[in-house]
Amino acid sequence: MHGRLLSAVTLRLDSTDAEYLYQHEQLAPDDGADRWHPRGTNYFRHRSHYDLVIFTANFDETDTHGPKPTVILADFVGHTYQWQRFNKKLARLQAAYDFNVFHATDFKSKRREFSGWSDEKCAALIADLVALVRDNLALGITVALPCDRFMNEYRAPPIPSKMHMDSQYGACFRACMGYLIDFLALRQHRDTLNIVIERGHPNVRDCERIFDDLKRRFHNIGVNSLGSFTIERKDTWPPLMVADMLAHTYSMVRAKDAAGTLPTGAMQPTKTLKGSLAFLELAPNALAELKAGYVRFRQLEIDEWRQRRDAKRKAASSQGQSS
Repeated sequence: MHGRLLSAVTLRLDSTDAEYLYQHEQLAPDDGADRWHPRGTNYFRHRSHYDLVIFTANFDETDTHGPKPTVILADFVGHTYQWQRFNKKLARLQAAYDFNVFHATDFKSKRREFSGWSDEKCAALIADLVALVRDNLALGITVALPCDRFMNEYRAPPIPSKMHMDSQYGACFRACMGYLIDFLALRQHRDTLNIVIERGHPNVRDCERIFDDLKRRFHNIGVNSLGSFTIERKDTWPPLMVADMLAHTYSMVRAKDAAGTLPTGAMQPTKTLKGSLAFLELAPNALAELKAGYVRFRQLEIDEWRQRRDAKRKAASSQGQSS
């Protein structure tokens, strides 16, 4: 349903590539193994004994500051058992490396909890975190939206009457939700998706508004696959840490790609969604299409309201005549 608005490049990110992007000199050896292969989308599509799967997507962002930011939003998706297993293993890593909260900016700058860490220790932690999400979670998603494109395609006139315009942050969230809804559609919307997003950004509540609106609209057509929306902190909700890692990694991927310094083979395409990272790109005119789609949908809602009103009037008139 979102194919016109999104194109997704599904890639495999190797742990050694992630280490390179954090500019560490010591890289883990590449043994040639497939490093990105957790039980993912196809796994759930073919496991018929799962009558209901509750997925949770944990969101974090980067590059959202400055006068003209390129907002990058990332999330990892897993079902309840996967996150329980993930949290236990993450706690072991926190104890082994002696850190409480992974903040990518602190980690990259080697400050606060990561002050005094050697390159070898940093590289080892990244390798272990990549392995953790690779082997335990279903899917990773990230999307980037430059400010110029947001302003020129979406915020520029004409703006439809009564349309609640998304923030730049919210537009990224809407793109991710479109992909996640398609993910749920693989199992005919039998599952439930809960959202957890990090507290702190001023437009987090805009994401909540978008989620609630999508949930209401899907409910109206008999689809009840959207569950709860929760705002959390990394220190109280550890899975947000790896979403932070993914957002910052993609930011560095984009910077190195633009500078021509991204190493050959760093981003490797995969033919399936299974255990993949989906890097979403908004199709040309996708943001303008959101406005046009709003107009069409609002007209449909008006037409349906008029049909219900006319049916009630006709029923009332018939009752009056019969009495």
